Amino acid sequence: MFARGFRKVSQNELFFKTLLPLLDSSCGIPTTGTCCFSSERMTDSYYYQLLRHKRRMVRGPDPIESPRLTPQMVTSILKSNEMWADNVGGVVKSVHCNELQANKPIEDRRVEGKIRDTDKYLFGIYDGHAGCACAQNLKERLFQYVAVSMADIESLYNVSQGGMDEADQLIEMLPTSFRDDISPDLASLHWQSLLSYIDDTLITYEMETAVEDKITNAFLQLDQDMSTEAMCHTSDKSLSSDAINIAFSGAVGCVVYIDGLDVYVANVGDAQAVLGSYIINNDIWEATLMTNEHHADNQAEVKRLFQRHPNESVNILKGGRLFGELMPLRAFGDVRFKWDEKDFNHLKEIIAADNDPALAYFKHLTLPRNYRTPPYLHATPEITHHRLSPKDRFLVIASDGLWDSEGMTPQGVITLVGNHTEGHQTLSQYQLKEGATLGVMRDELAKRKHNLAKRTVDKNSATHLLRHALGLEHGRLSAQLTLPQQLVRCYRDDITITVIYFDTDYILNYTRVHQNTTPLL
Repeated sequence: MFARGFRKVSQNELFFKTLLPLLDSSCGIPTTGTCCFSSERMTDSYYYQLLRHKRRMVRGPDPIESPRLTPQMVTSILKSNEMWADNVGGVVKSVHCNELQANKPIEDRRVEGKIRDTDKYLFGIYDGHAGCACAQNLKERLFQYVAVSMADIESLYNVSQGGMDEADQLIEMLPTSFRDDISPDLASLHWQSLLSYIDDTLITYEMETAVEDKITNAFLQLDQDMSTEAMCHTSDKSLSSDAINIAFSGAVGCVVYIDGLDVYVANVGDAQAVLGSYIINNDIWEATLMTNEHHADNQAEVKRLFQRHPNESVNILKGGRLFGELMPLRAFGDVRFKWDEKDFNHLKEIIAADNDPALAYFKHLTLPRNYRTPPYLHATPEITHHRLSPKDRFLVIASDGLWDSEGMTPQGVITLVGNHTEGHQTLSQYQLKEGATLGVMRDELAKRKHNLAKRTVDKNSATHLLRHALGLEHGRLSAQLTLPQQLVRCYRDDITITVIYFDTDYILNYTRVHQNTTPLL
């Protein structure tokens, strides 16, 4: 996610402020006097010529015109984090994943799994800010909370009696995911919070609770537990440091829950999910946005914020950010925008006395000016429900690093994945369908021939999207992948992508069995 404490600047202004000061007399370009115009007066062309001149005089060949990486090296880098799983089960046919780091360490996290002994699948992407601690915590715990929300009374009782080992088995990871090791003390703390949630769920259990309400309860309870853990374990310095780091950092998240043909997309912040559908009559790919971004460009979200805090609109939203600092208007963690002043100052005293380097960043934080009626931030998800039909072929979830890239609109992304899918279908052997007529065979073979042109370098569709997000032309790809660490965040964010493919035959059969009808494509 783009640095939350800073204003996102234009490419011209970015160049002026970060690269122009590097120019010196050895380049033949003066950096003082009449050459230093304001960024508003400098054109794109002028900046570009300065940059090219600087690169050639000081760093040698232009990295775009003379790439440092070969095409094979570029592909190797792009594929280094790709994962996929085929024949997953239920309506999920396969899953493709990939990620590309910009922050060091990467602040995005992703996880794919299913609730034990079911065909109920969960997919999540979390985009952290002020570090990766909160996003990592969501990866480790949020699916468990959702599983508890969805469980029946017998299952809840079994987990309650079975302890931590039983809780760890609530979620079965897909082959694209893995569990991270955490300290025993932190694991025990997390288990105590989960156990309290299990007990509360048993007390308030209702058979008819809507799925949306169950997901919302899981999100809000985990966010509350993260806050409580930071306040209640200050006597153990090591444990306290971990809990405080998680609570004071933050993350947005998008979670997809799939049960049969029902897809629920729960979003907090500015990650996005888009459904890709194939309209057979028009031979086109259609994009359906399943999320709304929670930031200042969303007028409904701004209205909600102002209604909760009347007469404070001038103070709480500045430069499109919460108190001029935080871009998302919903997020996990970020307790600095949720706690009252007394709790915040109490914890600040504890942090000030702690020498843990992980807390150094938080020692200098203060409450925003005109901080009057907290909480100003919450983790209530906005949930969209969709019933799958045979035209629905895949769902793309990604952090904002993808959607902020040039050309990566929802429709653009769906078209790229759709064409990628059609291109790779030509690599498999043609199988004649039972009862197919000569006319059907002719049409299918003609389409395969047409799709030969859509074959791509990358087998993994998430990798294919990464390649396009960075710039398909080789010189630009090479330049993006060889940017120095101190500059890479000026040009792009962490990018994390998950593509979920649906099994059309499963959808057709499921619909026939449960509705006793033959659906139309």
